Amino acid sequence: MEDNSMNNMEGLFKGADLNGAQIIVVNNGEVYYQKETSGSNLSRTEEDIKRAIEELLKEKDSQGGFVFKNKKQWWAVYRVLHEFCNYPTKMTAFVAKMNDLRLDYAENATTITYDSLSATPKDVPLMNCSTVTWDSLKDKSDNYMQQYVVANFLMSKLGIKT
Repeated sequence: MEDNSMNNMEGLFKGADLNGAQIIVVNNGEVYYQKETSGSNLSRTEEDIKRAIEELLKEKDSQGGFVFKNKKQWWAVYRVLHEFCNYPTKMTAFVAKMNDLRLDYAENATTITYDSLSATPKDVPLMNCSTVTWDSLKDKSDNYMQQYVVANFLMSKLGIKT
């Protein structure tokens, strides 16, 4: 009976299109997220996303400093995961989703908060657009470059090609 209900569930969701993202349920019940992007057809599990974020939080730049320097860089994480991995648009729901991942934070990393996430668009107003266009904005200021570096790193780790 269990196998039959799993097949029914898979039949309901397999290939379902939600907000431009495809949800694929495989036999073991693990949910994969896939959003159509140019050049990318990889599915990403919650574990893949968690691992990529944890690597980001621990990544160091060429001077030995952390790539993820301040709490406002969560904006780039939010934009990438919303745009390519069907994560929530509503910031409070996104913060809750990040907390549900139970991330292993690097010693320097600040945890995500609604206040820091919602305040960031005021600092980088031009980045309230698709992350695939951020390359043209990165040289506007250090704030823009910090967002671009985080988005680029995360997209690379998740196999998102633009």
